[in-house]
Amino acid sequence: MPPTTVDPTDRETLRDALAAFAPTVTERGDGTFVAEFANAHFAVEPDGTVDAGMPLHDFDGPAERLVFDHDGGSVDVEFGTGDDALVYTFRRP
Repeated sequence: MPPTTVDPTDRETLRDALAAFAPTVTERGDGTFVAEFANAHFAVEPDGTVDAGMPLHDFDGPAERLVFDHDGGSVDVEFGTGDDALVYTFRRP
């Protein structure tokens, strides 16, 4: 299956992608979707801000797009392009 690119503010598509990625997905009262794992989390706020954490590292920042690799078990958080691009890869534990 090819990677799936998702606009983090497209709530319906994001929820479906997270549900295919994580064993448990919940929605907080503020609309943040949280993919929960035994020792990690991957949360996306309604404005597209990502908060991801697991033992030994975490990430908190904006995302322009999320690229889900369901077969490989990862999601790339991408912001910007060219020399100013930021890519953070979260791997499913």
